[in-house]
Amino acid sequence: MSGLTLHHPPLLKAVEGLKFYLYQMFDIKRWMPKIVDHEQYRKELLDKCFNVFAQTGYAAVTMRQLSLEIGVSTGTLYHYFPSKESLFEQLVEYISYQDTAEQNLVKLGSPQTLGAKIQALIEFIAKQEDYFLHQTLMLVDFCRQHSRSEINQNQTLQQAGQRYEQAVKDFLEIQDSNLAQFILNFIDGLIIRRLYQGDRLCLAEQATLLEQLLTPYLEIHQANHQPATERL
Repeated sequence: MSGLTLHHPPLLKAVEGLKFYLYQMFDIKRWMPKIVDHEQYRKELLDKCFNVFAQTGYAAVTMRQLSLEIGVSTGTLYHYFPSKESLFEQLVEYISYQDTAEQNLVKLGSPQTLGAKIQALIEFIAKQEDYFLHQTLMLVDFCRQHSRSEINQNQTLQQAGQRYEQAVKDFLEIQDSNLAQFILNFIDGLIIRRLYQGDRLCLAEQATLLEQLLTPYLEIHQANHQPATERL
């Protein structure tokens, strides 16, 4: 009976098993704890939750349903967000920062005239109309669950609104906060009306009308705020 060699099938199988065992034992990366960027993971959860809120609405969804939809445990969701309202408010804060971030606003380009800036703003809205529509409807649904007094006192909503107003002021190079609010009111109303009026409302035509309204207003406003020596 010949002796065993490394080519003997049972022995070869045993050697391969030993090699695999040693590889597993000395694979240091396998045993190192996984490092989690909690802030980045929180943002990823918010991104996924936005899609659920956009499709289902705020009132109709529970934390359990949210966790099922985005593929995490309910415990994980509660670890990052103590309640559905807290999650939603963090989402509003997150998307308002995202929408008004410099790297996002640079997509508007560098138009030089007021008319060109308004057209660029409306075109930017048009390219992401579904996103802004979902965002608006989501906010409406949230606010329907709260009183006007609660909305007035909700710092997250108020600060998010101020962020958008400041972004409009910066882009159009205006100082009037009331005018920035008017422009955002116009855009929100246009988005909502197009929901049930469709393409009968032409975005380009509405942008031109907005420019025609704003140009004389700004001319008068700027003239009234010039120093007396400049008006002479």
